Amino acid sequence: MGLLDKLFGSAGKEVIKQFKDTAQSVAKEATNAMNNVTSSANATSSSNASRPQTGSAATIRPTERPLSGDSWGPEMPAEENQFNSGKSYDQYFYDIFMENFPSYRVTTEKIRGGRATLINFWADSSEKKALVVELMSDTSSAESTRVQCRREGIPYLRFYYNHEGWWNTKSYVIRRTLEALNL
Repeated sequence: MGLLDKLFGSAGKEVIKQFKDTAQSVAKEATNAMNNVTSSANATSSSNASRPQTGSAATIRPTERPLSGDSWGPEMPAEENQFNSGKSYDQYFYDIFMENFPSYRVTTEKIRGGRATLINFWADSSEKKALVVELMSDTSSAESTRVQCRREGIPYLRFYYNHEGWWNTKSYVIRRTLEALNL
């Protein structure tokens, strides 16, 4: 840390802290997903011991990474998601936010020549943004919105609308948004 302190001062400490927090959060989510899949697979195998098993749970062993999570994997989940909704990606997210977060005023804004969308959550009692959601391509490396939100102390979420195997299921979008809004 000594070198980072010299190069970046207290800002370097904050970046490292945020990186560690994010890494811990991702690891916790992955562990929880693995435990849920493993528990499900174990329950299925004990209740159906005489029947051959099918589906992804049958191929998972406790030491292996699950083939799919609630919003990612090689097969589209049955739950409503961005790709089976029949809506454009920005309309899909907007509708989820309007339906599930009615106490917020939600506005949208196309950016980067229409290749990305910002969805802003405004608390009715304040003109300060409560949350900024950025919908962008997985080929974009833009960081300006994230950096600006961090600087202004505004919670920020990013969803990729075209990443292979990332389905953006409705429950996943709602869960991440609730967490970002501290609800």
